[in-house]
Amino acid sequence: MGLKNMLDLTNKQWPSSPLKQKNLDAEQLKQLLRIRADYEKSAFVTEGHLEVRALGAKEFTAPIPPGESAVTALVHHPNGHIYGATSGNNAHLFFYNPAPDADAAADIGIVAPHSSIPALAVLPDGSILGVVNQADGAAALFRYRSCDVLLAEKDFSGMGVREIFDLPAEDQLFFSTIDPCHSAGKIEVLAEPQLPEAMADILVTGERIYLLGAASGTVFRYLSASGKINAVGRLDVNGNFSPRLIADAIGNVYGAGLNGQLFRLPADADRLEKLNVNAPSLKGRELYNRVTAWVCDHKNGILYGGTVDGILFQFLSAENRMVCLGKPVDITNVKGMAVSGGKVYAIIGETGDCAHLAVYDNATRDLRDLGCLLARSERPWNGYEFGCMTTGNNGTVFLGETDRISQLFMYFPSVE
Repeated sequence: MGLKNMLDLTNKQWPSSPLKQKNLDAEQLKQLLRIRADYEKSAFVTEGHLEVRALGAKEFTAPIPPGESAVTALVHHPNGHIYGATSGNNAHLFFYNPAPDADAAADIGIVAPHSSIPALAVLPDGSILGVVNQADGAAALFRYRSCDVLLAEKDFSGMGVREIFDLPAEDQLFFSTIDPCHSAGKIEVLAEPQLPEAMADILVTGERIYLLGAASGTVFRYLSASGKINAVGRLDVNGNFSPRLIADAIGNVYGAGLNGQLFRLPADADRLEKLNVNAPSLKGRELYNRVTAWVCDHKNGILYGGTVDGILFQFLSAENRMVCLGKPVDITNVKGMAVSGGKVYAIIGETGDCAHLAVYDNATRDLRDLGCLLARSERPWNGYEFGCMTTGNNGTVFLGETDRISQLFMYFPSVE
């Protein structure tokens, strides 16, 4: 059969629905009705529980507007808050407060217009550090000092008791019958260092801060005391590199270059070491291989990653050994990963796809597709495109949606 005939959909004989068959008996009809009922729900996540939160305290404020609400970065703060950043017409910083009297997200403010924020990190003093890439190619670091950080820096000399007690002690949302209380700190776009290019990632491990150049694949170390950055090295001279970095439990930093080959920055030195290990790839696509998401299981000391082909893997850094876990769905691009309850969760899907949530259990070696994301609370919402994941204090998995109108998704894994 020629290609022309194969593409002639007008005359193609499509399989007919069993419901159109004639002379079905009662048992056949009952079975088909049960199949139909199950089929209509079969694509969605049914294990665990999903909810969404608007990017704004809906009882009192409008959420972050369409076109600037795509959540492209999430980070878990030790105080339990989830800080997030959006990209679009305006790049916003927000936080989610999980406290019982809050359970809502607050828009802290705009970082920059017509910009994207690919990553956030928590500094040792509790401040948030991020990178903002602007539409004109310029890039800058920004810092957010929350109310509790600002309070620690406050000089109380000469202040009265009333003034002191009116100071916000922390970033929080508090709902009362009279008025909401939203305390927000200070966003500061840093004039120094002057970044040489847009950045793909930022990573803080201990006192060390690393940046990854989005165009060159250069790893930079940011020296916050002096406000300078130093180039450590390039992941690949021709720009074939992966856009994410990860630190293991002892502070070694990893990235990937050509063909998904791993590099390591030792915890005790600023140098790139090429490892004889590659991220798994589909045959013939090695050249296009990229590690698009990482997560560290700190309890077990295992690094997990996902690739542009939708393949999940674990890297046992102590043994310098790569284990391919498999490809749980027939779509590509792992956009985010998170660890909760000893399991690893991944969100997979390209722009335009309906993303799937997958789970890997290292105890049973079971890798499964959990399905598409549909929430009914706090509003009915289908999740299609996502860009990031993180885990909260109680094991809740947070997912950042990247549609024109986006929500913060929360996944509560099932209890076994």
